Amino acid sequence: MEKGIELTEQDYRYLFENASDAMWVHDRRGTFLDGNKAFEKLSGYTLEEWIGKSITEFLSDESLAQAREVRQKLLNGEEVEQPYEQQFILKDGTARIVKMATSPVIINGELTGFQHVARDVTEEKRAEEMLSNIIDGSPIATFVIDRQHRVTHWNTAIESLSGVGSQEVLGTDRHWQAFYKEKRPTMADLIVEGASADKIEEHYQGKYQKSRLIDGAYEAKDFFASLGKDGKWLRFTASPIESERGELIAAIETLQDITEEKQLQDNMHFYVQLITRAQEEERKRIARELHDDVSPSLLLLIQRLDALALITRPKLSRALKEGLEDLRSQAVVALEGLRRCAQDLSPRILDDLGLEAALEWMAEDMVKNQGIATHVDVTGTKHTLPMETQLLLFRIGQEALSNIRRHSGASIATVKLEFESGKVRMTISDNGKGFELPNRTGDLAGTGKLGIIGMYERAHLVNGYIDIQSEPGRGTRVITEVPL
Repeated sequence: MEKGIELTEQDYRYLFENASDAMWVHDRRGTFLDGNKAFEKLSGYTLEEWIGKSITEFLSDESLAQAREVRQKLLNGEEVEQPYEQQFILKDGTARIVKMATSPVIINGELTGFQHVARDVTEEKRAEEMLSNIIDGSPIATFVIDRQHRVTHWNTAIESLSGVGSQEVLGTDRHWQAFYKEKRPTMADLIVEGASADKIEEHYQGKYQKSRLIDGAYEAKDFFASLGKDGKWLRFTASPIESERGELIAAIETLQDITEEKQLQDNMHFYVQLITRAQEEERKRIARELHDDVSPSLLLLIQRLDALALITRPKLSRALKEGLEDLRSQAVVALEGLRRCAQDLSPRILDDLGLEAALEWMAEDMVKNQGIATHVDVTGTKHTLPMETQLLLFRIGQEALSNIRRHSGASIATVKLEFESGKVRMTISDNGKGFELPNRTGDLAGTGKLGIIGMYERAHLVNGYIDIQSEPGRGTRVITEVPL
């Protein structure tokens, strides 16, 4: 059995003198008896200057009253909430705020004095006050929680947003009640806990992302049914607050009411959906007319040209015969182009066999007619997608492959369809010349890339998103992700 470490009085003295926190001892009357190096640094006095002085000379009136209250409670054996804050007067007359703990010194069963351990928190308090001033004056709804999930700041803007006053939540961990009917963590709570991405996903499924601006922060959009009469949509960001030593000490969360913005977006999506559906119906109508009206006429023209050539072949001059053959060839090319146009406008293969078969059909066309090696790869457990989703993904793929054909100069293209839990991802990539992406999606119109804007709009119609990656000389990747 290992023996416990035994410390001598000399060891204790060494630990006392070299502790990073200020430590000192005084008797029951408050006369200073001893202190360590950190105490000298804090107070500005040497130990020789302190010896024999009363500790009361270095406390403000308010702090002296608090010290007497703590002393009395300890004498009576009552519980004292520690650590507590005191204002300490230094040698140069300035005041510092210290966070300290006090305990009685008992020798031979008799209380002979008190010992204190303190740390200067003046700068932290000033930073906290500055933070309070910034938060309280901000028009953005904001709250802050500490490591124990207790609310330290709850500004006027969040009072207005939530209907919960600061007096109801400050110093408590009940801030969740402002947003949820049952107890669960807010984003700020997850930040304080150092939660993993999986844990955040558990509470904000598919609604969050890492902040691109703030390290360690997350942002999300969600609907809160308990806010207001009909609920509210909020955009919120939670960020860690760290000490100078890089330790996580709190989390701050800002919230913005985007209900009206969301309603406008929903209305816009609704009208764009109507336009898109009308557009698809018009495409079907045109394709049907081309197939039913124009195509038969061209086919009949080809047949009559064939018949004319057979009937009059012996009487035709060489030049006329070549003219008829050329006319027939042009009619055949026109018929094939018309059929291809009708198929592009409204591909029957998509309606009959689904998205995968339609993508395979486009890939085969790229190989046959463009000489670009294109293949389709499908992974994951396949799901039957809604027809609208299939159509929009098909149109995005059609535009992406059209761009590869017309602009990329690529020799290889890949279409990858991935079925994952709760989402489907389509990635179309090529080894072409690539291009330089503008900083904002809206700038694409100015560069003539209206087709790409159309892809973004189609993805938004099914609550999906598009990520386009490209660099000059490095090819292009178009990644579309849609929830199932």
